[in-house]
Amino acid sequence: MAKLKQMKKYHFSVEGETEQWYLKWLQSLINETPESAFKVSFDCPVQKNPLKRAKSHPL
Repeated sequence: MAKLKQMKKYHFSVEGETEQWYLKWLQSLINETPESAFKVSFDCPVQKNPLKRAKSHPL
């Protein structure tokens, strides 16, 4: 039986789709690697104003 990995969530603010595509690709690469210690989830919506996202994000 495979051991379940702990999930870690990360929040990013990106300005364009290219950065978003890269982070989604990186997320899938990490999650598909058997040697990784954790599974990751990247929350990375495209927003032109990162300060607006930071102010609206609850901690």
